[in-house]
Amino acid sequence: MYVPRHFSLPQDYATALLSQVRVGNLVTAHEDGPAATLVPFYLDEDRGALITHLVRNNPQAKQPALGRALVILDEADAYVSPHWYATNAVKANVPTWDYITLHVRGPMRISQDPRAALEAARELTLRMESAATLDAVGQDNLEAMARAIVAVEVEVEHIEGKAKMSQNRHPDDIRSLMEALEEQGQTTMVDFLRDVSLPYAEQRFATIERLEGARAAVSGITSITGRPSGRTP
Repeated sequence: MYVPRHFSLPQDYATALLSQVRVGNLVTAHEDGPAATLVPFYLDEDRGALITHLVRNNPQAKQPALGRALVILDEADAYVSPHWYATNAVKANVPTWDYITLHVRGPMRISQDPRAALEAARELTLRMESAATLDAVGQDNLEAMARAIVAVEVEVEHIEGKAKMSQNRHPDDIRSLMEALEEQGQTTMVDFLRDVSLPYAEQRFATIERLEGARAAVSGITSITGRPSGRTP
């Protein structure tokens, strides 16, 4: 994933995102080509791995993987119309798509043991609701169902996050974009724009204005004296 510096996801944000149960694409490479399955993951901090489970008959679980696995966890995304930018009336823009995503790479291990599969499925459920949900099913039924799935863990070896969230735009554009996305109910993106993108853009443009002011001052001195400021005659 190509990540320009200004689109890099803040480390604390990436950590918080990884700690939440989230659906994502498990991507692996095999002799007959790439494979992907959309499944929910949870982070096992003790093992330093993302845990999920696959149907035992899924070819992705049966065929040996070549190299490391990739887990793609997307948090939010939206189409961005140029008409939502405050500066569009001054300079026409093109549409774009903003998004927040996290890529995790690492070795993948699959356990054929139904007990491991049941543990993975149980822990995933318990992170979403109370144990009563599984208790109602009954241990015997759960063990029978677990024979149809396999436990999967992807070691968190490398994390790369990207938030293409208009950080490179003028602060006025970010404010107007926040209003448009708020009308659509995109609260996650609005929060990121307010808490991350806007402060970044404000600082960036303040720096640009300061540098332009300094250059203008030097240019003014040069035009008066006929030589750059600071040089000896």
